Amino acid sequence: MEQAPGKRTAAAITSPTLDLARMWQGDLVEPLAAFLPLNSIGAVGKLSRRCRDRLPAVLINLARKHGALRASMAGFVEAIRDTGRDDWWFSGEALDSWVRQDPREDEGPFTADEVDVDGSRCIKITTSAPGSNPVGHNVEGALIKEFAAAEKLCVRQVKYRFCFTDLDPTGSHSDPYEHGFAFFTFGPYGEGSQFHQRGLLVEPEGIANGYRLIWFKQGSDRVFLMNVTQGTWYDVTMDFDWNPDAWKPHPDDPFDPHELAVWISITGEDGNPHRIALKTRNRQPLTSFGIYNFSAAVTHYSSISVQYSKHTSRDGILRLDAYSDSDEE
Repeated sequence: MEQAPGKRTAAAITSPTLDLARMWQGDLVEPLAAFLPLNSIGAVGKLSRRCRDRLPAVLINLARKHGALRASMAGFVEAIRDTGRDDWWFSGEALDSWVRQDPREDEGPFTADEVDVDGSRCIKITTSAPGSNPVGHNVEGALIKEFAAAEKLCVRQVKYRFCFTDLDPTGSHSDPYEHGFAFFTFGPYGEGSQFHQRGLLVEPEGIANGYRLIWFKQGSDRVFLMNVTQGTWYDVTMDFDWNPDAWKPHPDDPFDPHELAVWISITGEDGNPHRIALKTRNRQPLTSFGIYNFSAAVTHYSSISVQYSKHTSRDGILRLDAYSDSDEE
């Protein structure tokens, strides 16, 4: 006998339905997890909030059942660490945050003071030319912060503001490659190690009598970033991504695990950020960084902040020989 339309509708309403979200909550969790491929288990969490809330416990139970709990927990911890959970920060507005390194006797005077500029606390570094050595004014005088190489630290981000004044424009523009100001460099520092520094500096530009901000590594070609002017404040942000696959300028570039991706943003008084992406072969652990002038100049630094943390497996390899001559850009 054919059912009446009303009864058929009632039967359809009361018939059991497959509710995957409810299955994920009750006694069927373990059979469901055992049945689904691992990638599908990960996708189930996209179906509803109930699935997402339950998914971590399901994965932990699976890891325990298959003897992979220790490795799984290590992976969780490392993933959280990559978000910056255990990062350290250095704040460099105060002189007592730094260690002063005096120049050699044949170099010019080097002074560092805390000053207020427009209500902001700054460090003012003044370097003067020595009477008998007009070229190569200051190789070792600097404010530095040092770390133990054994810690295997990776710098993650650097932020600071700076402005500069050239105390000898005629001399600097007559021989621009022998002058530089407003250095923010990564070490090592010390006797014979200045040729392994890398970082940012301002150098004179001889043709137009201007100045330019560059990325440099001693012994390698400089990378032009932007033109800058005296007396102007610039905000700098450097982001370092240690993942070897973080950035490739061209898809066909060969894979090089020794390269380090750096994104640099500089903003002047016009408020428009100037962004540059580059890659270097300086995958060294963080051993030191410092600020100084190479030649006669006054530089103000403020809002100095350096973020760093322990090296992880996701950071690729480190070049632990900080003095290797083969570490070229």
